[in-house]
Amino acid sequence: MSSHKGKVSLTSLANVTDLSDLDGLGGDGFGSLDGLDGLSALDAPDALDPNDPIGELDYENLSNEEVAVKETSAVLQAFIDRSKAEQARFLLATDSEYWVGLCFQTREQKEHFLREAKLLQHGDKYIDGALLAKRMGIELPPAAVPYNISAKVDAKYAALVKDL
Repeated sequence: MSSHKGKVSLTSLANVTDLSDLDGLGGDGFGSLDGLDGLSALDAPDALDPNDPIGELDYENLSNEEVAVKETSAVLQAFIDRSKAEQARFLLATDSEYWVGLCFQTREQKEHFLREAKLLQHGDKYIDGALLAKRMGIELPPAAVPYNISAKVDAKYAALVKDL
């Protein structure tokens, strides 16, 4: 590893004293962040997490037994709801009946069609159906297609990270 300033050739970070070229902020440290308001979000009041199944329990006005029953019931319901949502997501993700194929007699016919429909620049094999519908003046019903954006960490990527 060598400094971009050409001062020293290093084989270990143990001898590094000037890290300004490594901070990604142009060498002036966190001074570049002064104009950003991003840190003000840390002063915002805490809000209830809508995904927290027990976030709305009234702990001050319930007995310990009532809290235990309500927490257990809320967590169980959250597991049931998540299971149903996962089943629906799985059905949507594995549904293969969402495409259609067009067939022409020649490649020239296919390319002529795509050129006339102003779609050729979007591909010549797989075309976004919503784009084709829009070009044809057809309004499609809305579709809320959820993607699995869980916070589950990929073990292969996690293995590449070394804790410092």
